[in-house]
Amino acid sequence: MEDSELIAAVRAECGKVDDDDTLGDADILREGGWILKRIDEKITDRRVRSFDGEADEREYSPHDNTVRVQKVFPSDTLVSDPMSFGSQYGRTVFDPEASDFYLWPSLYVIAQQRRIRGLPPFRWDWNHIRRKIVIDPAPTVSDEKYWYVSVERVEWILADLPVDFEELLVTGTAWKCLEIVLLKRSDLGGIQREGGFVDYPASTLKPFVDDKRDAFYDTLRMKVQLYGVK
Repeated sequence: MEDSELIAAVRAECGKVDDDDTLGDADILREGGWILKRIDEKITDRRVRSFDGEADEREYSPHDNTVRVQKVFPSDTLVSDPMSFGSQYGRTVFDPEASDFYLWPSLYVIAQQRRIRGLPPFRWDWNHIRRKIVIDPAPTVSDEKYWYVSVERVEWILADLPVDFEELLVTGTAWKCLEIVLLKRSDLGGIQREGGFVDYPASTLKPFVDDKRDAFYDTLRMKVQLYGVK
């Protein structure tokens, strides 16, 4: 979505308010940026990332974009031949280094693999206060690969916002811009017209502001249910 498209759409939603003294293009883009951040905070995505273990070290820092960790897998849960794993446990696992599409083994399967190999049970925890991945047991050697499912904010910008979210952005931006119009007209008490000053009951605009706000949050909740990571 281009800046000009957002400006035109928001002005149409606001009743084609085009007085720069009341609502300027900079106002629209600023409020659009604020709404986009609200969307980014709610819509998250899963990514598979990794870290290299260090001998006797239990705590590791995640990627900068990580907001929480859902699962951690030690390197010994991966198999070199995906089909052999599938034939043994009824499902196929692909090496993440070789493919973006795969199914991780369940935690039960990981436990069974480690038990068969005589390894201690693998446990992990996500310390969200210190932003640390904690694993147990600690690696006995360095440079072993550990994989984790990282839940991250999408961090969209206007240029790469998906089409499915453009209407939501326009609705939210129109809400914030109507608030600007409402506040300015409330201070003025009327609108300057040819021949004099016309009284403007700004309070009649407030229901429209409230409707846009409610529409934005209602739609955002629906989008979170459809697209957000639980």
